[in-house]
Amino acid sequence: MLQGTEKREQPLINLKGYLIGNPITDPKFEKNFQVQGAHGFGIISDQIYEAAMKNCKGNYVKPANQLCAEVLETIDNLISEITDAHVLYKKCVVATPKPIDDAVRRKFLLEESIERNEAPGLDCFTYGYYLAYFWMNNRMTRDALGIKGGTVGEWVRCKKELPYTQDMPSSIPYHLNLTTRGYRALVYSGDHDLQVPQLSTQAWIRSLNFSIGDDWRAWHLDGQAAGFTITYANNLTFATVKRVEVILLQSTSLKNALPWPKGGLTTSHSDTLTTQNFLS
Repeated sequence: MLQGTEKREQPLINLKGYLIGNPITDPKFEKNFQVQGAHGFGIISDQIYEAAMKNCKGNYVKPANQLCAEVLETIDNLISEITDAHVLYKKCVVATPKPIDDAVRRKFLLEESIERNEAPGLDCFTYGYYLAYFWMNNRMTRDALGIKGGTVGEWVRCKKELPYTQDMPSSIPYHLNLTTRGYRALVYSGDHDLQVPQLSTQAWIRSLNFSIGDDWRAWHLDGQAAGFTITYANNLTFATVKRVEVILLQSTSLKNALPWPKGGLTTSHSDTLTTQNFLS
């Protein structure tokens, strides 16, 4: 997008900045801090964590020896007992028939697509994904969206079979490039995500070596701390989000975490956060 804008390619998009939540950024950070996060959440014991540190020497991506491999297998088995995208959620039906077994493991933002014959319980966060299949493939929905009959086949959420080549092992250089060129960035993390732990997100942000502008503080919703935030040079802000309803960004109070210049990153109407000032 930025390259196209610089070349004056149409349509021109006046990009001011970007917002990302619980983003997969670099597998080395995500996987290595998953072990520390699992210990912090009480999913693995002190003994298992100490064995991992002793035998893996901080490298949990590629086990260097048999003892490291064994303790990592134990940790993976324990994590598999919970919903690692949100450790407080009950474990629900997911779409993938078997886990993705690489260092990244998913992310799709909790976006496992639910097949129509895999009905989760009503109390599962995936139930909305299940309903989405029927809604998006309904003729009335397609008519309302202006989709011409026969132009779009069956809609499946997060189709895994889309052909692509993964040629970007880390997006950190892209964040460095964008922020140092003046584009504002808000990076937020739900603080109960173990797939992309907030610890890993903070770590790669620190690796950019930006100075701190506004030090660590709480941001509030209805008089309560809804998360914590820190602002760095080059208009980069990191924020944690404590509650699931807040992670949907449907609160005017989120702007308290954003120390943007006048004009701001966001505006709100009817208590729903929008980003109309983000792309102008």
